[in-house]
Amino acid sequence: MTNTRSSIARSLSVKSSVQRWFISLSLPLVLLAMVLTPQANASLANKTATPPKETVERINAIQRDLTSIRQQAMQSNPELAAQAKQLEQAFEQKAKAIGYDPEAFVTQAQEIQTKIQTEQLSKEERSELIQSFITAKNKMAEQRQQIISDKQLMGMQEKLQQETLVAMKDQDPKTEALVKELNTLVEQIQ
Repeated sequence: MTNTRSSIARSLSVKSSVQRWFISLSLPLVLLAMVLTPQANASLANKTATPPKETVERINAIQRDLTSIRQQAMQSNPELAAQAKQLEQAFEQKAKAIGYDPEAFVTQAQEIQTKIQTEQLSKEERSELIQSFITAKNKMAEQRQQIISDKQLMGMQEKLQQETLVAMKDQDPKTEALVKELNTLVEQIQ
């Protein structure tokens, strides 16, 4: 039961990171997607040890700098903004076509967690709630995989990432150094 509660709590605590990940497919670039390999992102997500505070602060500072540079590059290059809008629309169409709705999942998970924590439930009722959570979580994972497997969508995202990174380097020459430093810091905490 405690493992299930902690599993539900972990799923809820990653609510914003899950939403940000999916938004990264629909909105122009997530900086980590530009600079980290999928394996590094997965490794970070599974990391249990807490990295040094200074390292986390520096990573956050670099991400803020890169975000600012990216925003400036997007403003200077309206064609990138149009490309980002096309990616967002393509993602929304794909999500709608497969029934992907992260907000509904999060709402359901919160309701289940609340019931488990606040209501006196029989073992059978608790088991049914836990199973419904597991089913919903598995469905979300399948839908996420469908999105990732969409070659056209991922091709659009990769093209936008590459072109945005070039524009960022043109906008601010320190972009490349920041990306390298970010990669180095991430490798240190893996």
